[in-house]
Amino acid sequence: MGLLRLQSKLSSIGIEIDEHEVRAVQLSHSNHGVVVVASAIFPRQDASGVGESALPSVEELTWIRGILGRRGFVGNTVSLMVSPTQCSAHVFDLPPASSGAPIDQLARMEIARAKKCGPNDFEFGHWSMPPKGRAGPETLAVACPKVIVNQIIDQFDQSGFEPVGVDLTELTIPRATPFVVATGNAEINAAVHIGWKSSLAVLSLGDSVIYARKIDQGALGAWEIARERFRLSVKGAQAVIDGRTVGEGEDGFARMHRSAWSQLATTLTSELDVAVGYVSHSYRMAPLGKITFSGYGHSNPVIEEQVDKVLGLQFEYAAPPALVESIGTGSNSFEKASRLAAAYGLAARFDR
Repeated sequence: MGLLRLQSKLSSIGIEIDEHEVRAVQLSHSNHGVVVVASAIFPRQDASGVGESALPSVEELTWIRGILGRRGFVGNTVSLMVSPTQCSAHVFDLPPASSGAPIDQLARMEIARAKKCGPNDFEFGHWSMPPKGRAGPETLAVACPKVIVNQIIDQFDQSGFEPVGVDLTELTIPRATPFVVATGNAEINAAVHIGWKSSLAVLSLGDSVIYARKIDQGALGAWEIARERFRLSVKGAQAVIDGRTVGEGEDGFARMHRSAWSQLATTLTSELDVAVGYVSHSYRMAPLGKITFSGYGHSNPVIEEQVDKVLGLQFEYAAPPALVESIGTGSNSFEKASRLAAAYGLAARFDR
């Protein structure tokens, strides 16, 4: 009897870099499924704990490449993500793909008209949304200025990385937090990614992204309260971000943690309430499903309480099973897996 030959494919390194830290994941895909080759979370080179820019210098990227090499990552190919703050979302009507019309060209012209710029001044992605009642399907597009995309690629190129793709956060996050399809009807679900300076809520119907809402607050607000109001050290402020007790009693830390995250929890819930209300009105027959969180703030009781109080929806954190399994069974395995969800979503593009 012959041996079954297993074919595996190594992904590029999915890497998310914000003003605070670096998160990276590399995967391998075979007949047995997805396996995590390597994962890492580490602070930016800036010792203060808060960098000025989400795009590191060539020198810092070279430093990052060295760290990844020492932590088991293979090769230098990377999949990158554009910050949602640098992109714009657009909704418009297009002919169906079956019509034979030049859909990509028409979408580009619609975006150029809305942005009041040239049709070649941006990169974009677009997809058809489910129809709303008797109305035909609309197209949702997300565009980013080409100058920003080129700058990101050039910086990584000069540091020795080999960029193979630049993805949209609106698509990366759902890839790491699989949509749930209820029996008989597709549910409306929300995936929220808490970033450092801003956050993003992505709503889906079944397996289609139907709405994205940028939120102009992130974990930086909690960090600043910890550092400025409570006079915590960088290590102490990091503990507030991570939800760990450092140098304070349990009760004292719990009060600081709640106070630091309270404003962001209120803002996130308020923005989510508006987004869910809008989408549920547009798709009235679809039941509401759950809200999945990734990024900073894992197992954050302040956010959980606010979501439950205002929205009353099922709440969970994005923790890809392959990541949780690779990290181990420690108390922080789900926290790390949730923090790495976006990098996982970038690495999961095996078509690159």
